[in-house]
Amino acid sequence: MNNISGHFAITDLNNDLRPALQTIFSAEKPPSSILHGVRKLRKGLPGKKIVFFPSTKNGGLIPCESRLEAAYCLFLEQDRTIQIYRSQPVTMDFGPRGRYTADFAFLRSDGSIELREIKFSGVMTDPDIATFYSWLTDALARLDIGFRVETEDMIYQAPRLGNLKYLYRGARAPDSELISNLALAILQELRGALSLREFQRALQQAGIPPLVAEKLLFQELACYDENLPVGPHSLVWLRSNQN
Repeated sequence: MNNISGHFAITDLNNDLRPALQTIFSAEKPPSSILHGVRKLRKGLPGKKIVFFPSTKNGGLIPCESRLEAAYCLFLEQDRTIQIYRSQPVTMDFGPRGRYTADFAFLRSDGSIELREIKFSGVMTDPDIATFYSWLTDALARLDIGFRVETEDMIYQAPRLGNLKYLYRGARAPDSELISNLALAILQELRGALSLREFQRALQQAGIPPLVAEKLLFQELACYDENLPVGPHSLVWLRSNQN
C-alpha cells in the first residue's frame, strides 16, 4: 500500500506505538520513492506548500508540509546519530484530548526513538497549544520516546542553514567509504588549512569528484568556520581527532 504508516490511529500507545514506529522505519521503499506517512501529501493542496525533500539517509523523497519542515530535514540528514527518519509517521488517539500526528519520527543508532513537531514560534504563544505539547512531552517520556517542538528560531539560524543547503549538494553525490578515506588522506597530506576550491582541485587531480569535499564538510569529517557563510574561498581543514 502507498501509505507505509497505515490508516488507523493508535489508541493503545503503551503496546502499539513503538512497534508501529519500528514497522515504519523498516518498511520497504515504494516504487515511487515517495515515503508517505499517514497523510498522503501532494503538491497543490490548498493552504499547503508541499515540498518533497530528497533524502540520502532514507533513499527517497520525504513529504513535508512546509518549507520549514523541509529545512529541518537538513539537520536530520547531518546528525550522524540518526539512522532513519520519516515524516507524518503515525496518528495517536488520546481520547478526550483528541488525535495528534507528529511531523517527524526518527531512530537513533542507540535504538532510541524520538518525535518532533515543527512550528513557527508565534504559534507556541497560544497557551492551549503550549500546554498540550508540554503534556505530550511527559506522556511520551513515560513510553521512553523523546519529544520536542522545533521552531524557526533554531532551524533558520544564519549562516548554519545556508551552509547546510550549500553543502548538501555534495552529500547527495555518489560516494563510498573508500573514496571518502582517500579524500581525507589527501587533505591530511596537504597539511594546514586551505580553501575549499583548492581542496576540490586536489581531489580532481586525484580522480575524485570535487563534490566529495562538500560531502566531508556536511558529514563533519572535515572542518570549516561555521560562523561564516561557506563558499569556494572558505578555509577547510582536517578534524583534529583524525590527524
